[in-house]
Amino acid sequence: MEKVITTVPASTPTDDTAVTSVFVNDSAPATIPPKIRKLRWIYWLSGLLILTVVTTVLWYHIPAFRDYAEDIPPTFYYFLVAGFIFAMIDGAIGMSYGITSTTFSLSMGIPPASASTAVHISEILSNAIAGWMHFKMGNVNKKLFKSLLIPGITGAVIGAYLLSSLEHYSQYTRPVVSFYTLILGVVILLRAIQVNRAKHNNKKIKRIGLLGFGGGFIDAIGGGGWGSIVLSSLIAGGRHPRFSLGTVKATRFFIAMLSSLTFVTVLSHVHWDAVLGLVLGSAMAAPIAAKVSNKISAKTIMLAVAVIVIVVSMKSLYTFILHLL
Repeated sequence: MEKVITTVPASTPTDDTAVTSVFVNDSAPATIPPKIRKLRWIYWLSGLLILTVVTTVLWYHIPAFRDYAEDIPPTFYYFLVAGFIFAMIDGAIGMSYGITSTTFSLSMGIPPASASTAVHISEILSNAIAGWMHFKMGNVNKKLFKSLLIPGITGAVIGAYLLSSLEHYSQYTRPVVSFYTLILGVVILLRAIQVNRAKHNNKKIKRIGLLGFGGGFIDAIGGGGWGSIVLSSLIAGGRHPRFSLGTVKATRFFIAMLSSLTFVTVLSHVHWDAVLGLVLGSAMAAPIAAKVSNKISAKTIMLAVAVIVIVVSMKSLYTFILHLL
């Protein structure tokens, strides 16, 4: 999840964990009020308790569920571990959950539409909580929210519908999505290298609706990018970082929910093992990621993520080219 901090004055001691860019962690301001932090843990523990109780009841009272659970494919566990790791990365540097999850899904042979479905469904709950927290902290600009919401949803739904409709041609859409993830990998790499050279433009972006539509469309097509595209553009265009972040997080919930609904409605087959793995893995990592977010070198993680995404994306493109030849 994204978090914003402003540039640290030159006189202030800092290290590469205090990234002077538009992304770091999942809430702004940087110091989370004790009450909000306590509520986060209550929600997480309550959800974990409910999940445990429901699973136990189903296991002992619904034979069909027990038989299904015993036949869970290995990919579920792969995505469970991956979801946990990617959520930890997201908690440490405030970005890359969507791009890392999509890249991993494609490398596991999951078609692009199913990969994007898994990513967006796994993001619904986390973005709902994050958006509510920002709203309670007064970080949501209502005018900006209205300007982003409808265009963002429209772009996301159109993107999800197009990608789902082309699921039968996944052998052709996969290299397109891989090329997109390659570009985002390069973007992350450049941000890591230029982490202390953040530049801001005092001229505000006026075409908010167009930005929202493009961000929603690309996010659905590529499995991620709403925060990277919309939030970074708003801040680079002179918008206040705290209100930009809160508003983008609040709208992200609706983007994830509507695009997920479109994917599930249009797709004839959803890889639920990947979906459930990412949902549970990211949920388990959420509170832990919040704790370690300020203890890990953000620049190092960004470099590692960028290299992995670039290498995997290039491998996918290379395989596609060899297949054509």
